[in-house]
Amino acid sequence: MNVFFFLVTLSLTTNQLYNIKMSLHIDNKILLEHVNRNILLKDRNPENLLRLLRLVDTSLTAKIIESSEEVRVAAMKDLMIKIHPNNFPSNPDAFSIYEDAQGFFEACNQNMNATNGEFLHKKSLFQRKPKPPSPTTVVSAVVQFNVRQKWSYLEGYLRPLSPDILTSGKILAPLVAYQCINSRGAITHGKRPSLIYSWENVQSCTGLSVMEIFNKHGGFKTFKVTDDVKVEIIENGPVISFSFLPTEDFSDHYGSSIIKSRINKHHYCMIIGWKLSEFGEVWLVQTYDAKHVIEIPFGSYSIDETILAPKDDFFNITWQQGPYFDRDLSKFPEWYNYKEITFLLNSEELENFCEMALEGKSILEANSKKTRFVIRDKNKPAHSRSCALEDIKWEKDIKMWKLTCGFNGVGSFPKLL
Repeated sequence: MNVFFFLVTLSLTTNQLYNIKMSLHIDNKILLEHVNRNILLKDRNPENLLRLLRLVDTSLTAKIIESSEEVRVAAMKDLMIKIHPNNFPSNPDAFSIYEDAQGFFEACNQNMNATNGEFLHKKSLFQRKPKPPSPTTVVSAVVQFNVRQKWSYLEGYLRPLSPDILTSGKILAPLVAYQCINSRGAITHGKRPSLIYSWENVQSCTGLSVMEIFNKHGGFKTFKVTDDVKVEIIENGPVISFSFLPTEDFSDHYGSSIIKSRINKHHYCMIIGWKLSEFGEVWLVQTYDAKHVIEIPFGSYSIDETILAPKDDFFNITWQQGPYFDRDLSKFPEWYNYKEITFLLNSEELENFCEMALEGKSILEANSKKTRFVIRDKNKPAHSRSCALEDIKWEKDIKMWKLTCGFNGVGSFPKLL
């Protein structure tokens, strides 16, 4: 057992673990996801370590963690206590995330000590710091991955769906293309979107290929190397197999989920991950009708001969229904997990707020009825959260209105630039 892991575990008495477990709330589940996303395929450097440690202490800066190993260890110990596997008995991934976070910290810490001249294990002062592994080197050690584990709000989510069983590939291509785009939009948005590309959008693109749909929305990327496909799925979400050729026997096993007219022809499908089975690695393929997640062995049915993915990150698309209150949120880096947020507005901005966000309602009415509106990042419209007006008062000294908004529901973890 690793020394750091042992010390953190040993330092927790039974009562402490019980108290920690009882004090958990929904934010800690989000914290565990934050940790996983901040370490998965990330270089072991000060910048990425700072992002990790700021999950528990937002006052930390690059200067502080680079100058003090004691501060780094204290912050990490606090984080390890919060994400201890005992706190997540129903999460099968908690222990591996805990160990991965520990290993990530120790690698970063060792690199930083070496950089600061505190060379460990009597390393030569002239020894070159080892080059961090590339994402494809790291991903080869990942034996299973499912987008619905990393982004849990994708579990059971597939939109749009066809109202009828499909019989033609002319509608299949735009359907799976928009299913992929909506899934990636949810990832950028940080939760299930309330504005999506609908079945009507699919119908309007009947006869277009997956590439043509992606080109309408920023272009596409092509992958032919398995590890490159894995990295793309881990970092950005589902991809589309353009080359999948189902046989008649395969079709018979999965019924209407395979379009009969596409047997032995390109049957576009969405890949959401992979795993290691007793027969080798298999892709996890979501059928267009949401009925099955099919396991298809690597290299079988030409499944991974040509893989496509959207090139756009969809930051400039709004994924949530308004009305909207657009603000520059760059000064609030963690705002998507705040319980409330406060803005200072001049009189003209307040007037615009009432007109746009409250749709002409009075401040008094909006406050008393908790009128819903959406705060949207004007620089990244995909990042938005619904809220209600909590308080407003005039700050005489600075001649500004102080507007406090309370967010509805729990926070999210949107994709960052």
